[in-house]
Amino acid sequence: MKKLLFIVFLLGAAAGAAYLMSQGWIPGMQNDKSILKKKSFRFLECLKFKEFQEAAGFHMPEELKAHSDIPKMLENFFKIPHENLDIQDIIIDFIELDSTGYRAKVKTTSVTRILNRTDIHRPEAMLYWKKVGGQWYLDLRTTLERGASMPSP
Repeated sequence: MKKLLFIVFLLGAAAGAAYLMSQGWIPGMQNDKSILKKKSFRFLECLKFKEFQEAAGFHMPEELKAHSDIPKMLENFFKIPHENLDIQDIIIDFIELDSTGYRAKVKTTSVTRILNRTDIHRPEAMLYWKKVGGQWYLDLRTTLERGASMPSP
């Protein structure tokens, strides 16, 4: 009986450790998905708190130099004047990496409210990432430039 309890405990500990590792909660043991989850959440959190300059920093330095209007593009990301937008919750729905491990997409849903209105919106966004030099960066061409042509809610 003691051996069975020990084996059950060991399996539970292994499953818990695997889960913590997959979520990136063990320092030094982060995988790409956990890094992308944290970066995507932080990017949307920057939009939530109107930190557009910091949110622009998730793009490659070359893109920031070539497109000085990235912070302004981020202000218009949700197609609602940013001063009227109240982002209440950020949900990372899924993360998918391509076969090379150098491109990824992260589907997110944000719970938002427009000030002075009672309706709640749940806009979905797909964030496209690329890995360059071991770092993950938002892909401007697929994230913001495509978003600029989307219809208003």
